[in-house]
Amino acid sequence: MTIRRPDQPEPAPVDGLASFASTAVDVTASPEDGPHLLHRAARRLCDAASGSVSLGQAAGELTAQLEPGLHARMFLSTEMRHDQAKTSLLHLNLRLSTTTGTLSTASLGRWAEIWHRQPFTAQETQRVAGELPLMSATVERLREGKPLTGFALVVTGHFLTDLVHLVGCLAELGAPLEAMTVLRKDYAYQWRHRVHGHLADLGVSVRDAADPEAVSRHTARSRQLGLRCLALDDGGYVVPALLDQSRAGRGPDGAASLWAGVVEQTMSGIYKLQGREQDLPFPVFSVAQSRLKGRIESYWIAEKAVTTALELLPAVKIEGQPALVIGYGQVGAQIAALLTQRRMRVAVHDADILNLIDAHESGYTTARELSVLLTGHAPLIIFGATGRTSMSTREFQALERPVYLASVSSRDIEFDLPALTSLDASAEATPDHFRRTHRLPGGVDVTVLAGGRPVNFHETDSISNLHSDLVYAGMLTGACAVAAKPASAGLDPAWADTVLEESGLLQDYYERYGPPATPKTTVPTGSCHR
Repeated sequence: MTIRRPDQPEPAPVDGLASFASTAVDVTASPEDGPHLLHRAARRLCDAASGSVSLGQAAGELTAQLEPGLHARMFLSTEMRHDQAKTSLLHLNLRLSTTTGTLSTASLGRWAEIWHRQPFTAQETQRVAGELPLMSATVERLREGKPLTGFALVVTGHFLTDLVHLVGCLAELGAPLEAMTVLRKDYAYQWRHRVHGHLADLGVSVRDAADPEAVSRHTARSRQLGLRCLALDDGGYVVPALLDQSRAGRGPDGAASLWAGVVEQTMSGIYKLQGREQDLPFPVFSVAQSRLKGRIESYWIAEKAVTTALELLPAVKIEGQPALVIGYGQVGAQIAALLTQRRMRVAVHDADILNLIDAHESGYTTARELSVLLTGHAPLIIFGATGRTSMSTREFQALERPVYLASVSSRDIEFDLPALTSLDASAEATPDHFRRTHRLPGGVDVTVLAGGRPVNFHETDSISNLHSDLVYAGMLTGACAVAAKPASAGLDPAWADTVLEESGLLQDYYERYGPPATPKTTVPTGSCHR
């Protein structure tokens, strides 16, 4: 098997091939590990093919016929390094060719995704762990007795590299990987396929977060394994599913009794429990409502959302322009402040009268009725940060000037996109990679940024690992608290605050990122101060 430098030409195509396509996975590893990694990737392709596929070798490359007429050629190349580093950036290259015409987009996408499900190397996981010191320190504080032993965990997550370390930390705390289910949120993150491949390689079950049967199947599997269930949720995928299944008489008998509890990190997940708190058969540990998350993480989310949304706008002068923030919660308040710093004229609306009073006394334009701000303030851009649907038909119809909509809520719930589409008076909405514009009957253009999904997640990893570290460390702390069963069933935000603030996590954060320790002043022997 040869190692080809990037500046070397690719092998000449095989005679008779009609078309080809290529892709590569970049992996940080020792050069000596390259052939092994390439062989594992090739076997992954062969295992995914229908029927028995043999792996061949020719001219220093690995070869396979994945489908009738579809040929795969796999080879390794490496970056040239001028230093003596023990690791290199390796390129695992895949070239697909066909003799039967043009390669279909669906076929290319399937095989490329499988190829990119390359587990992270030890060097890569060590680098990620180095970016998440609070999580690692939390494990060290809690690892005694392996508190998550005997629990089958559900983890709902964005497929970012911090999720890989989170799962590793849960395993160190005793959670069996073979009994774990990760619910995948469908955002197009750069490393999503590698995260999926890494989890699968660990033996973790991966399912779509939108799968209505995912929670019940996990519950049934846990019962077979003799384990209790516990979830680290992100967006309210677990508790509502359990409550709905219980009410409808679906799912395993006595499913609720198998659940020790749920840790929830988003307000959208908490909103889904409103009016159902009395139905909760187990405790919900609310990181979402904690002071830890609200006072520290909110700024990071808001800063990313504002920066990305303004970058997605066409060339337009924003200084002096009106902006509207719907939802003056922890994140919304930070967004309003950041827009003010950008010299925009900011209005705020919130259905909660206390939040509205707070916004008014902070100097923002406010009104009890959202429609008053839509017409009177006439915003250029609207940020939705309620965690629920803030604009629908009535609000869209109140718009009198072209406007851009930026969501900062999970999924695409902030703006009623079906209602907006039904109001579209144009023959076809005008989309591009970043925006989708709808023309309303009065001639007003409404442009939805990032497809109506959170702008802070648009083609990015949202906040950095160094920022997500704090909340994930809080999730680990909450999971161990739930496993210890100190709380009664229900939702008690004060319990989460108490656990988090007594855990040592915030002290750790302050010692790492607070002011440097002041050296003690020593008085020279024999000196006299008057």
